Amino acid sequence: MIYRPTLETLSHQTKHPWEETRLVAVINEQIVATVQFDLHEEHLHVIGLAVRPEFQRKGIAGHLLNRICDHSASTGRHKVVIETIKETGNVPLFEKLGFQIVNEVIANWCISEIHDQLHFVTMERTVVV
Repeated sequence: MIYRPTLETLSHQTKHPWEETRLVAVINEQIVATVQFDLHEEHLHVIGLAVRPEFQRKGIAGHLLNRICDHSASTGRHKVVIETIKETGNVPLFEKLGFQIVNEVIANWCISEIHDQLHFVTMERTVVV
């Protein structure tokens, strides 16, 4: 595992439940990917994206994110925000899908067994309304 939240972060998360929407990708009646998002005044915020390993690199994550961008535009929001830990290797994937880095800070809310320091990256994709 590349990282995990600290106990303090987990405690804080349970006190603040998310109001989110979830999309899933289904192939042959099997859920192969999921993504959650919630609406903010100015943007749509992607909370989590996961694709089963055997279905990665098949365009499923891009398809889900495109659906989210379409939804964002239909609600009048001009951007979609996604956050990731840089050390997962997801930044280049999100860049290929049209997201740009807008902020990077040290991720002091999580720890890693394999990295001395983790970086929390905020990325945005502008959508046409």
